[in-house]
Amino acid sequence: MSERRYALINSHPAAPVCWSFRTPSGGSGTYYVGGFYRFHGSAFTPAAGDTVGTANSSYAAHALVVLGATSADMVVRVTGTSINDAGTRTTSDTEDIDTSGGVADTYYETAKKWLGAVSYTRQSGTGVIINAGFAKYYDQNNSAFAVTGFEVTWLGGANDAAPDIELVKHSSAGWTYAAGGTPTKASSYDMATTHSTEDNVKNNEEGAYKRANIDLTVDGHLGEGTIWRITTTANGTFELGNILMYCRT
Repeated sequence: MSERRYALINSHPAAPVCWSFRTPSGGSGTYYVGGFYRFHGSAFTPAAGDTVGTANSSYAAHALVVLGATSADMVVRVTGTSINDAGTRTTSDTEDIDTSGGVADTYYETAKKWLGAVSYTRQSGTGVIINAGFAKYYDQNNSAFAVTGFEVTWLGGANDAAPDIELVKHSSAGWTYAAGGTPTKASSYDMATTHSTEDNVKNNEEGAYKRANIDLTVDGHLGEGTIWRITTTANGTFELGNILMYCRT
């Protein structure tokens, strides 16, 4: 086989990663596909055990911190039940997050994943206000990959003049602390920006958002991944939607 022929075969993307989604008929807001962010209801300064999350909930997600100010020396301990990718569950587990030297909007997450409620306890240093919560993202089985394109199609379930569909590259960059407790993570691709005026979802009409020939590199083995963020301003905006994401390894 010629070298050129071999290169062509091995440059083909793998089969697309697929997700389906819909948004509730009884509400609107921000939803996630292929992962999620879940944030504590308010910002707080870690003290002697602040509870984050809901007891017995199956998050299986990394615990996170977004700083609200510069941290000279604060170390925060996360305590709870961890679960690893081999399915081993460990009760009363701990992991420390060292925020020393971090400035406002700096993001940290635990290497471990957690189930149910966890506690955030300041172990040492001067307290700094934080956002806290959980992050779960698609990392292609802990491997490096590149997103080369995607197609999102849907059937509208309501008229929505301000929806959005965003591909978020999860990483430590691009975070903004929020005093209300819900930090924001910048997206890499944004339907509302790309489609501009013609970004509406219409009841009982089809729609699509596609990008091709892109190269979004993701170090899935180093704590990066992808999450789809769906924003709606009407109840039941998306009756049914599908996402195809093409990746190169």
